[in-house]
Amino acid sequence: MSQIFEALRKAEALENNHAWGKELSEIVERRRSGRRTIAAHIRIYGHAQGPNPFFEENSILNASETGALLLMKTPVVAGQKLLLINEAAERMQECRVVRTSCCASQELEVAVEFSAPQPEFWMRLGEQSEPSGIEKRKSPRVTLPRGMNITWRGHGESIVSRVQTISLGGLSIATPKPPSSGESLHLSFVVPAGEIIAQAVVRHSRHGEGMGVEFVDLTEEARVRLNHLLEKLLG
Repeated sequence: MSQIFEALRKAEALENNHAWGKELSEIVERRRSGRRTIAAHIRIYGHAQGPNPFFEENSILNASETGALLLMKTPVVAGQKLLLINEAAERMQECRVVRTSCCASQELEVAVEFSAPQPEFWMRLGEQSEPSGIEKRKSPRVTLPRGMNITWRGHGESIVSRVQTISLGGLSIATPKPPSSGESLHLSFVVPAGEIIAQAVVRHSRHGEGMGVEFVDLTEEARVRLNHLLEKLLG
């Protein structure tokens, strides 16, 4: 019995003296939730040390309903927030970096956790095919929790609609009568850092639902303002 108490005392001292004691118990708990290998890539969005966000598409080493082990190129640190995008299931999920370690390929193995179990986030990843063009986006689209108005004009009158998602590359706009794919638009909308005026082109259009547009002419000042908005949404 004394040996058991001594082992418990040492374990308690280890947890009190080292910050990673809690982390170790969390890792054990996540393993209990059932990690599995997924032969797929996940899109990762976050902010590095500089002012600009980064965006990667990297391999998943294993995953569970509470988190994952990912390969990454951009250095991150424990406690940092990331946004994972599963485009096959049209899902986004915020996560927190738990630990990082280097591997032989000089990439980082990054363990991340969700704030609550998300068993449905990994659905359909194995079904995704290699996209092309605008569908393989360089920037992730982030949902606006409070919505945002946008004024757009094609060949006719100016129309005010609601923005559904936003990224550095473009927008999805809800409108019952969207213009056809390929049509050029003039956009104007306001973010917390100021007004953004841009030229865009319609990349996909669905009658009764809306359209996805890609920016084709965006000033550096406008990009900085979008960066600030995306940083707030992620933070």
